[in-house]
Amino acid sequence: MSTWGGDLIANNAAFINTPGPLARLHVYFTLNRAWTTGGYPLPEVHSRVFYGDTAKLDANIRSAIGHFPGWRIERKDGSHLLIRVAPSFWHHGSRIEVTLSPVRGGLRLDMVATSLSTFPDLGADRNDILNLFHEIGDENAIHPPV
Repeated sequence: MSTWGGDLIANNAAFINTPGPLARLHVYFTLNRAWTTGGYPLPEVHSRVFYGDTAKLDANIRSAIGHFPGWRIERKDGSHLLIRVAPSFWHHGSRIEVTLSPVRGGLRLDMVATSLSTFPDLGADRNDILNLFHEIGDENAIHPPV
């Protein structure tokens, strides 16, 4: 059984970042989900825009998901993707809903990650969103048009 401190460390809790340790502890110990739009209290979790051909971006997003053990695409309906994240030693399983919206020159990605447990996720869903954005960025390595 994991410890709460270990869970926070494994989820890259980033205590010294804005809005500060107390606000971050409140988020980690009260929420069991994270989202990119509409008031999520931690500033690093926000929508991202990836530039390039939308068909290639879509393929790169699916490829990025495949880099995570225990992650699988459960459903893809047009501009929506549902990803299942298998439970691990560090956290319960979760579900990530990805919405792809076309923008000039690419795609905007919005995500909602929700723990399959009713317990606080200790930052795991926040970490899953940030890891997926990072992996998609590594897959694409495309810069916005000038």
